[in-house]
This record gives sequence, C-alpha cells and structure tokens, in this order.
Amino acid sequence: MENREEMIRERIKEQDFIEAMQLEGVRQSIWEKLIGEKGFDPKDIEIDPEFNLGLSNCEARVKIDFIVNLSSVSFMVIRCIPTAIESWERYVISFSRAIKDYQIPYAVVTDGENARIFDVLAGSLIGESLKSLFSRAEAEKIMNNFKKVPCPGKRLEKEKRIMYAFEGIKCPSVKEEQ
Repeated sequence: MENREEMIRERIKEQDFIEAMQLEGVRQSIWEKLIGEKGFDPKDIEIDPEFNLGLSNCEARVKIDFIVNLSSVSFMVIRCIPTAIESWERYVISFSRAIKDYQIPYAVVTDGENARIFDVLAGSLIGESLKSLFSRAEAEKIMNNFKKVPCPGKRLEKEKRIMYAFEGIKCPSVKEEQ
C-alpha cells in the first residue's frame, strides 16, 4: 500500500512539473508577443506583481502574471494558464476591479494560443484571440481619455472574495517534505 501511495505522489509531482514547464512557455510567448509584435516597452510591464488583499475578516497575498502600465496607470492585467482559460476569467476580472484604487480597464486570460479579453468597465468580452490584444499605440489612444473609476463599495468586497477563493484553491497537491 505504501509503495502505491509513493507512486501516486511521484506521478502528481511529475504532472505538477509538466504543468509548470507549460506555464513558463505560455508566459514567455506572451512576453515576446507584447514586446515584439505589440510594441510595448519592457518597462511598461510588471512581471509577477504581488499585492496584499485585505478583506473585512482576513488578508491574502495575490498576484498576476503581467500588468501593462502606460504613464504610470495600469491598462491591462494578463493571467497565463496552460489549460482551461475559461476557468480563470472571473479571477482576472475581479483582479482588475479590486487590486488598485481604480478599476484596471482590461483583463486577459490566455494559454499562449487562445485568449479571452475583457473590457472590465463595460463588463464584456471584447476578444477571443491573441490577435485581439492591444498594441501599445492602441493602448495609448484608449488611455488618452481614461478616467480612473473605483469599484463600488459593495461590489469591491465581492470581487475581493472571488480572488480570495481562487487563491485558496491554488494549494500544492503534494504535502511538502520537511
């Protein structure tokens, strides 16, 4: 029985490793697309930014793969995930609404080939492929008329709770060895 459990633990570790490698590939391809094809400057992009998420009764650390900034204002968040991008849509939308003192206007979830791009302020899906990602020139035009809009109070708490729930399900699948 113990041998079987060890085999299962090893298999889970292998799967976790494969998923981590796939995720790094997705992240690298998105970085290259933003810099090369879409014309963003590396200085425009925060990599793995972390934030304290304060709720009424608890606190958590949350992060996202990329935040694209223009003129020190956040324009777009991007979450890279190797599979099932639809399952992370709600997280990126909540992140965009709740992480700053204003709503970040665009949220993207991608597996490196497919993408779901959301207009956070309008609450709508505006693109379903990486071709729909904004170029730096398009982003600058949009941001010329951008006004910081905070997330309404009651909604803000709900968005934070959604993020907190997603963070809770990202626990390791194998107990760490001491």
